[in-house]
Amino acid sequence: MACACHDGGQPFVDLSRHMHMTTTPALPSLVLRGSSATARFEDGLDYVQWEQGGRVTRIPLDAIETARGLDRSFEVVLTTAEADRPPAVYAVHDAGAAAVTAFVAALEARLPEGAAEGPRVDGEELITEVPAGHPPRPSKRNLVVAVIAVFAVIDVTVAVLREPAWAIALPFLQIFACAGAFMALTLGRGLYDALRLPKHGITVMAELDHYTDKTKVYRYVDQDGELHFYRESTGGQQLELSYDPCNPSRASARQSLYGQVMMALMAVVGLGMACGGLGFTGYQIFLALRR
Repeated sequence: MACACHDGGQPFVDLSRHMHMTTTPALPSLVLRGSSATARFEDGLDYVQWEQGGRVTRIPLDAIETARGLDRSFEVVLTTAEADRPPAVYAVHDAGAAAVTAFVAALEARLPEGAAEGPRVDGEELITEVPAGHPPRPSKRNLVVAVIAVFAVIDVTVAVLREPAWAIALPFLQIFACAGAFMALTLGRGLYDALRLPKHGITVMAELDHYTDKTKVYRYVDQDGELHFYRESTGGQQLELSYDPCNPSRASARQSLYGQVMMALMAVVGLGMACGGLGFTGYQIFLALRR
């Protein structure tokens, strides 16, 4: 510990370095979600985890030339071994502007300073892919587009062959059916996980990681040491949840009997809405095609 003296000759302790070391806050663990990609950066890790198109890759900090953000877009520019070759860029689009700013600041604080001398590394060669525990799912966006296209064809057909007014009435009924289907699928899956995972999965105590404007985000580690996140509006600093060992990212918090009953009732209501709306739509196209 360094010592110095002021004009009066009395020694004093220089704590500037010590204070700088003890007051430097730890960097937060951040998740940046966009329309087609998700980036994760954890305090203490030397890589950025990138999830896109069903693939999970790790981008080491040594492979990153720079990180930049513009409004709601975030980009990671990789290093190149050849100066005349354009660098590879990983991008997250349609994320929150504040989240982009925080992510760029946290990443820039950890990026190593570029070496003035020595050969440059090729960032793409340093990237590693994390084996997926389950096959990638079809894009939700493609599914939504396909459903809208089918409904549009049905509505136009019914309007042309029967009554033009159905072109306005049927879409409202179909929106009602889609809302019911979403309720049934979401709550049904949640109830299935709440009943199955505590018996056949692995139960852990997840730690509160951070808050968002809508919910709390908890983190937990699976048997292979991989980090996962779980969103839950209720809970304290810890949350008991069970995850699927074959798909650790699929988890369920512990549900009371009352919660399970309410989920079942709402799932049945949603199923009734979906069946009613889709059944009426099918009946109308059947009558139109019979004419």
